[in-house]
Amino acid sequence: MALSRRERREQRWKANKETRLEQLKNIGHGSHVLEKKEYKGILGIYDRHYLKLLWIPMILLVIALGLFVYQIATTGDFINKGVSLKGGVVITVPVETPVDLTQVSSLLKAKFSGDEIDVRSTNEFGVQKALIVLTDNIDANDAILEELDTIIPGASENASSETTGAALGGSFFSETIKAMIFAFVFMGIVVFFSFRAFMPSLMVILSVFADIIETIVVVNLLGMKISGAGIAALLMLIGYSVDTDILLTTRVLKSKEGTVFQRTLNAANTGIMLTTTALIAVTVSLFFTQSEVIKEIMIIMLIGLLFDLVNTWLQNTALLRYYMERILPRRMAAREGREEAHERRVDKVAEEVEDEMEAEENEEGGRR
Repeated sequence: MALSRRERREQRWKANKETRLEQLKNIGHGSHVLEKKEYKGILGIYDRHYLKLLWIPMILLVIALGLFVYQIATTGDFINKGVSLKGGVVITVPVETPVDLTQVSSLLKAKFSGDEIDVRSTNEFGVQKALIVLTDNIDANDAILEELDTIIPGASENASSETTGAALGGSFFSETIKAMIFAFVFMGIVVFFSFRAFMPSLMVILSVFADIIETIVVVNLLGMKISGAGIAALLMLIGYSVDTDILLTTRVLKSKEGTVFQRTLNAANTGIMLTTTALIAVTVSLFFTQSEVIKEIMIIMLIGLLFDLVNTWLQNTALLRYYMERILPRRMAAREGREEAHERRVDKVAEEVEDEMEAEENEEGGRR
């Protein structure tokens, strides 16, 4: 016997409901319940107490933000700018015999107590080749060379000086800051277009933001003077940080195999290996390089990569897992409820129309 319209609608409605329920089971909490696996040791703590572990990166971020704001309030800048960013003089003096940097630094700082003085050296294969003096006082060039003559004979004759005006240094600094802002903004745009989901994209951006802020704060605490190379290192760090976060988010959101935690472990196997390899390369470069510029870059990258481990695999994983197992299923259930209510309203209207048509047909039949 052929089914009536009402019976066909009810069958279609039941089939759609079963399909939506099956989709709901396959995401987040549903898959976690169906494929529950008990982990022991560190993985067990990581699995069961991921929300408690989230407090570690969050506390670090709050402390970093406080120190970041304090740095701006007390100095007017968020970093300790070097000569290339705020203007000054770089004096390079070739040396044939090693010079005691501590002695030179103490002498110059005592003589020019009102100026910032930084003394470095360049080396080749562990042998000192030149002495470098940096100061923010452009007018102190000749006076510094006179003092160096007392320690290094002929220093003023063999020395070379490079002067950066305050206006030029300030302009360069503002341009580098614009470059960082643009890089961060476009990174966020790419992330949003990649995942087309607001909350997971926001989690990626938060993790990268935390990496940058915390790295800057530690660099400030170490008293490092940041040059253009340091800004370049921060730009590199943005790229590397977003790389690991995108790896994690892609595996968790788009993979359909296993539970959310199993997908996280799968991503961690790759991501932590990449970061560990980068840390080894950066550490080796830091210990063997003779260039102050490369040292500055490697120190910033080392600090940033260590923070990236915490912010990606404690912060981002916890937020992403909470979203997948608790927030997303509730949203899906709410949407399923709205769709079900809409279908019921449509069915009710259809039934009323059919009843009217049936009544009209019966009335016409009675007249005949």
